[in-house]
Amino acid sequence: MNFTTQAAQDILSKIERDPAEIRHWRQLLILCFDQKSIDTLQTLQVIVAGIEQIWNQRRQKAKEEHEAAKDKQRFTGSKEPLPPLAVLAIPLTTRQKDILVKLAHDPQSVAYLYRLGLLLEEDFGLHQAAHSIYDRAHALGSDDSELEKRVVDSIKRLNARLREKEPEKVSAPAPAIESIISPESMGVKSPTHHRPSAAALIKRSGRLTVDRGRIQVDQRILTDTNWKEAQKKLDDAMSRLLTRTADVCETAPRPMRLPRSIAPAQWLEFLEGHVTLLLATLEAQDIVVRTTVNIEQAPRHDVAARTNLVLALIEEIERSLASLTPPEKTVSAKTEILPPRIRIEDIFELIEAGSLDEAEKNLRRLQAESTPREQASEAWFHLGLAFQNNHESSRALFAYERAHDLNPRNLQAWFNGGMVQQDEGMFRPALASYLRAIEIDPDQPKIWCNLGALQFQLGEFQQSVDSLSRAVALKADYARAWDNLAGSLCALDQLDEAERCCHRAINFKPDYAEPSFKLGSIYFQQGRLEEAERVFRQVLEWQPGYPLAGHYLAMVLARTHRIAEALEVCERAATPHGETELPAMAWNEMAFHLYEQGRYAEAIRAYEKALALTPERAVVWLDAGVAHQQLGNIDQARRHYEQAVELDPELARAWHNLGAAKHELGDVKGAQQAFEESERLLARGTVSIRIP
Repeated sequence: MNFTTQAAQDILSKIERDPAEIRHWRQLLILCFDQKSIDTLQTLQVIVAGIEQIWNQRRQKAKEEHEAAKDKQRFTGSKEPLPPLAVLAIPLTTRQKDILVKLAHDPQSVAYLYRLGLLLEEDFGLHQAAHSIYDRAHALGSDDSELEKRVVDSIKRLNARLREKEPEKVSAPAPAIESIISPESMGVKSPTHHRPSAAALIKRSGRLTVDRGRIQVDQRILTDTNWKEAQKKLDDAMSRLLTRTADVCETAPRPMRLPRSIAPAQWLEFLEGHVTLLLATLEAQDIVVRTTVNIEQAPRHDVAARTNLVLALIEEIERSLASLTPPEKTVSAKTEILPPRIRIEDIFELIEAGSLDEAEKNLRRLQAESTPREQASEAWFHLGLAFQNNHESSRALFAYERAHDLNPRNLQAWFNGGMVQQDEGMFRPALASYLRAIEIDPDQPKIWCNLGALQFQLGEFQQSVDSLSRAVALKADYARAWDNLAGSLCALDQLDEAERCCHRAINFKPDYAEPSFKLGSIYFQQGRLEEAERVFRQVLEWQPGYPLAGHYLAMVLARTHRIAEALEVCERAATPHGETELPAMAWNEMAFHLYEQGRYAEAIRAYEKALALTPERAVVWLDAGVAHQQLGNIDQARRHYEQAVELDPELARAWHNLGAAKHELGDVKGAQQAFEESERLLARGTVSIRIP
């Protein structure tokens, strides 16, 4: 595996910060799979299984402590709080951390594997997991004879210990050498070897959604006067002043027209700038107006106080101009015509008219002029918003960056920039943007909601739960945040709490498809098929093309023995671009039930559809081979088994079936080799670990 890629470096840095966090190891596993690093992948599968055993051990211990405390409360009446059921972290010693970090950087190191085996055996008492680690180290081999001897001695020691501790089990009779091992012979009632956990289902099919609504900057709006009325009063006063100015000077500023969508404080700021420009225009024509009103006396975000001061200033200027005599019109000699000065209100007009190229050109020129940085920042923000609405992401990002460069406290620029970065897959920059926005105003539920959705995408599920919990705490009827919170809780396998969040989201927004879909996923995972069917049908009634709901419904129908309807639903189910796992799982479900009914040719077609979506699944190749062998297509079955063992060399059932197929084709030597490999794996008790 190439550990020099940026993706690998990011994952390794996460493991260095929290070596026992299983999510990061799974990400490393998936990266190995994507890069076709088969040897490293097989080693990492064993390592990840060992780390999962540590987590399972701690969860079991937490459950036992919780139950013991609950019994104590019941019998003694104690009011002491119960210990938590959830295990959010695994505390490690410095030595334990060091082993895991080094192993992440070099999974094929026999020395590090041996040290991990000792850690599992001595520190955690996980003898079976340690045995698997030693086995893998032994399979890799080492040039160091002393190390090799220690590995072999450890395997022998654990073999003896496991024989002492476990009673001898009556093993199932071995299959006849020429027979195939089919799913029903394994006692399988549904293809559970393809069924991921609820967490995996939600991670694939329940992606969290981003709130694209505009956030409102916190402004103290007028309390005794409605803002719209105050805005109209200011507009009228400014219009009268401009009319009076035109009577006493030759060149008066044009009327100001600003978009009504901007915040009151920003609108007032632009109006103040326009008044300042008017005074400068008068002074340039030798008309000096003395004013006593100082608009800086009011706090910048106190809209009421600033409104009163601006009105007082306009009225004072108007009284001063009323005492002046209009000048006589004289014909002046032709002077050089200078280009008109760029005005901020003209740029807003261009943005509203859709002339974005011209608006951007003028904004770039405006930076060289004496325009308040806050005004220029707001103009860049609105330009970025227009680009974002036109799906011009790179130009929108540039505009938002200019906006918060000019005014680092431009909350909306940080928030919208984060949304664009998240859409473009720039997750870390988006995270920084959202965190900066929260630093400016921590009471905006939409920012917390989007931050939680982003943390979900980064695999930081507990942090996502924390952020989304903050969002619903700030806005109790926030349906989108409740829906996202349900998804993050599912990713942590906290299904009961996730179900409650889905119901909260639906209560606030009854026809909301997303939480209903997640609710159906939870019911499906819990085996509540009747409830799952009702919910998925409702989702498809609201949105007939809702992605993946049809695949879930098809699996529910197949498991309730309505295979004909299940096939029809699965055929027309909507599949979003890039989504393969759940559709493949649905087709595998169809194949399984068709196989059970003896409809082998139809089962093969369903297996082929599953393999077209996920060709890396060894066990699907195996099951398709079994169906071919049932139809007498022995050579075709052999090819499928060979593909299965190439993808997963530790799949004992595939080796056995390959031996049976080769035996039937007359390849006695090849059959014997395959049977020996199968027996070796079964004797070792190896279970093939797969990426969920």
